[in-house]
Amino acid sequence: MGSLHYNIPASMVESYRGRQLIVRSDSPAEIVGKLSTEDLENVSYIQVLSLHADLGPLTLWRSGIPVDLVVQDVESDLPLLYQCAPLLTRRAVRVTVPVVAGFSKVVKLALALNFAVKLDVSQPGPELIREMDRVLGAYLHQSTVSEPVEYFHSLFLAYYRGETSTLWSIQEEDPALVRNISEDGAEALPIRLSGHEISGDLLAFANHLKAERTAGETECSGCDFLAECDGYFKWPNGEYPCEGVKGIFQTLREAAEQFRSDVTCFHGGRGDASS
Repeated sequence: MGSLHYNIPASMVESYRGRQLIVRSDSPAEIVGKLSTEDLENVSYIQVLSLHADLGPLTLWRSGIPVDLVVQDVESDLPLLYQCAPLLTRRAVRVTVPVVAGFSKVVKLALALNFAVKLDVSQPGPELIREMDRVLGAYLHQSTVSEPVEYFHSLFLAYYRGETSTLWSIQEEDPALVRNISEDGAEALPIRLSGHEISGDLLAFANHLKAERTAGETECSGCDFLAECDGYFKWPNGEYPCEGVKGIFQTLREAAEQFRSDVTCFHGGRGDASS
């Protein structure tokens, strides 16, 4: 996602026509009804905010636009994933899962059904870190997992390729890349930075807020993973202890380095690990 996208309610499609869009609603019928054939050229994907919604309009929709299914409750939404599986016949489908107790069960089923997964993670405590570790282990080592789990997947690729990619961009919370438009039509800060009254330009203000947590003699300033995290896990609580999430960064980095070494050996020591 290299260009600026607007994540908008389906009711505002007409107002943002011609821009790069992510269109959201808890009603698939509303999304299908609002988007014309011409609009589809500028839609990166649509977000369905309720798995309890009638998915019939999407199943019949001939468009191949990708779909992001947003899990609201890991217990009640879990069995509903089965009825979402037919969507895969026409399009890519991702399931966004909140990192709360029991979330790994949803991830396990989503991957078994061949959905991609995005983890909606805030500031996980020790129990959630252990659950994230189990999901990470499955992503890295389980042969039956064929779809990406974000943010793990993009960070692994960045380490493997020797590139820099921040969690803000991977998680689509960088206002330089995604602008969230609220139901009343106002540009809103990323959820992690919410609770502040916007002063001046939204992007400059968001960057100012992020810099507050990483500047000076802070835990971030001496962190080996500052380039990738950029203070992501210091929001909303700036005192959040990062030992657990650092362990996940470390595991991903070591796995990528090992994989690069394995690819190099496979290519006969020629160092051709880029393909």
